[in-house]
Amino acid sequence: MKNIILDMTGLCRDGGLATSLASPETLSLSSLEGTNCYCDPAAASAIRQAVETLPVSALHWCDTGDYHYLSGFWLEKAAKEMGEEPFALVLFDHHPDMQEPAFGNVLSCGSWARDAFTGIPNLKQILLVGINPDLEVEILDLVFDGVLAVTAEDLRHTGDNLSQDVLEMFSLLDPHVPVYISIDKDVLTKDYARTDWDQGGMTLPQLEAAVLRIAAGHRLLGADICGGLTPDKGGKSEDFDINLKTDLALEKLFGNLIIDS
Repeated sequence: MKNIILDMTGLCRDGGLATSLASPETLSLSSLEGTNCYCDPAAASAIRQAVETLPVSALHWCDTGDYHYLSGFWLEKAAKEMGEEPFALVLFDHHPDMQEPAFGNVLSCGSWARDAFTGIPNLKQILLVGINPDLEVEILDLVFDGVLAVTAEDLRHTGDNLSQDVLEMFSLLDPHVPVYISIDKDVLTKDYARTDWDQGGMTLPQLEAAVLRIAAGHRLLGADICGGLTPDKGGKSEDFDINLKTDLALEKLFGNLIIDS
């Protein structure tokens, strides 16, 4: 499995990711302007060009949650590779990232999933896992169009296991379509991740079990991971250590699931 780092802030260096992953390919994009939380058209064009020749079938590391919109570029590539064949997105995130765009059609970390779902014709379903139940309002207009949700409350009080209700929600994914997985580590408790966003209550064993459950029934197109805490936002060595431990566990997990293209 190939590791691809999209370095927007230097987090991969400060947090030790770049030197801990197995032979990562790192794209340094920190010099791009217009990328922090929002991605302006010029930056979006540069990013599309930078990832043009890179594989979707890989584990993509997308910096902090402020840059989760980078997932949208991998979904665009997946859609092109699939042609007209449908596929689904499984998004592990404490936030749905399905807000109505605040500034016209500017891509943002809070709206990219909605942009992808409404703009990519063959992206037929999204399963949101671990979202804050107070934010379900973001998806109310799309629940009959193929958007499914498991809230953070659905994951509480079951230890490291997944409840039957959660597993039944997973079963609503079309079994005939391949899946792309996107993870924001803010879906996890602070025992497993330290981020600059409010965090959910999912444990790492729950996340691993959920990924394995999805992979058992679907071909994985690829995956990406974001989330972390930079030094300028208060990140300290303990935070880096916790995040890196989780990152390496997820690399090991996906290493057995993603087939090199």
